[in-house]
Amino acid sequence: MAVSRPVWLRSMPAADAPAPPVPTLRRRWVGRVATRLVPWALLGTLLLVLAGCDEATSPAQPPYIALVPIINAAPGTDIGTTYTYRITEISGTLNIDETRRVAPGDTVIVPVKPATYRIQLSGLPSQCLVQEGTDIYLLVPEGSNTTLWRFLISCESLITITTGTDGQLPDAAYIWTVRQGGAALRSGIIAANDTTRLDQLPDGDYQVELAHVSDNCTVTSDGGARRHFTVTGRGGGRADFRVMCSDPAQRPSFLQVATSYHDGASGFLFRVYDPDGDIERYSWDITDCSGKSVLPSGGRQRRGLLTGPPSGPTTATIFGAIELGLPDSALVGRCTSLRVQDEYGNTTPIVEEPIGNEGGPGPLPTAFNARFSTTAALTTTLQVAEPDYLGFFAAATLRDGILFSPDGKPDVGVFNPIGYEDVLVPTVPLGNGRPPYYDYYSVILYLFDTAGNFTRVEDADLFR
Repeated sequence: MAVSRPVWLRSMPAADAPAPPVPTLRRRWVGRVATRLVPWALLGTLLLVLAGCDEATSPAQPPYIALVPIINAAPGTDIGTTYTYRITEISGTLNIDETRRVAPGDTVIVPVKPATYRIQLSGLPSQCLVQEGTDIYLLVPEGSNTTLWRFLISCESLITITTGTDGQLPDAAYIWTVRQGGAALRSGIIAANDTTRLDQLPDGDYQVELAHVSDNCTVTSDGGARRHFTVTGRGGGRADFRVMCSDPAQRPSFLQVATSYHDGASGFLFRVYDPDGDIERYSWDITDCSGKSVLPSGGRQRRGLLTGPPSGPTTATIFGAIELGLPDSALVGRCTSLRVQDEYGNTTPIVEEPIGNEGGPGPLPTAFNARFSTTAALTTTLQVAEPDYLGFFAAATLRDGILFSPDGKPDVGVFNPIGYEDVLVPTVPLGNGRPPYYDYYSVILYLFDTAGNFTRVEDADLFR
């Protein structure tokens, strides 16, 4: 049987077709050489072009003046958009007077010739100050390379609004408003612990308000939720709001507040209900009746109201007095401000009571005498017969510098921070690590009636 074999087919050129070209070694070599010569030809052409350039377009040669702005500004503060530097040769013989306009943070480098130059910087916002001024002179000596000058620039926003919030169930954000003459100019939202900066405001008097504060939160910073100040081109206006929030179930509350001022002393009586029995301190101040302190050193705090473990629901009566030494007329139209806080930060709202609304004179003692019973004890006797007498607050004056830093006035120390609801004045131990008898000047008692009226009595003869 015959076996068929595969036949491999290939196209055969026609008899009259030309033969295909065969590459030669010469053609390959010429192609490679031509390819490699093209970049060198381009480079040669470029060098010929550069050789024809004159000095006007060649790179600048030293010396140089380098001007470097160092800007100190908080994020969000307006530092301007364009700074202008004018570089002038002061003799006028070199005809160098150039101006550069750049972004605030850019460095300016100018080729110059050895001489003395005046550098002027402009374009800064009014709230930006330059440490050495915006007009300086630089000497570029012979043989130098670069003369460097740093402009130290400090910018502060016209108005800075800050919020600080803590406590129980705090707010997440507030609404701020800037007003001028009662008209709202700007407003926005600020987080509970944040900063907002405002610029591009004309000079004038402004009010910044903080709103959307929850009922369980209290603005405790000086001025309350409204701050008044004057804005000038130099900036620096601040509205710092401190907010303390409370758990409504644990928040203390005022039941009675009575205050007055006379004989150089602010006297106050308040009754407060505390669900936990853990009130720990109170804050006192004399204000303009709008939350702003009128005292040079601001208000004060007295701590130590909690003398034992929390006792559950409690109603406490607190007596207090603070010596100011100011005439009564100086406090007309002012208010006494009070706020009570427990050991966990739960706080009452701030109460402001006008000074001068007391109902009458306070109770008078039938007997009052303070004396050194020995050199180790200061004892005080008090008797009061009036039926509406409620209690007293006690203090003593001592030599300047015994309790506090010397200020040229006697120190005033209190017997305790809450006062006493009877006529029994505690004996003060002397010496043995405590101030000795010769450091004491007097004992002062503030006697309160049930309406909150008080009488100030002082015994300055402690030897009888």
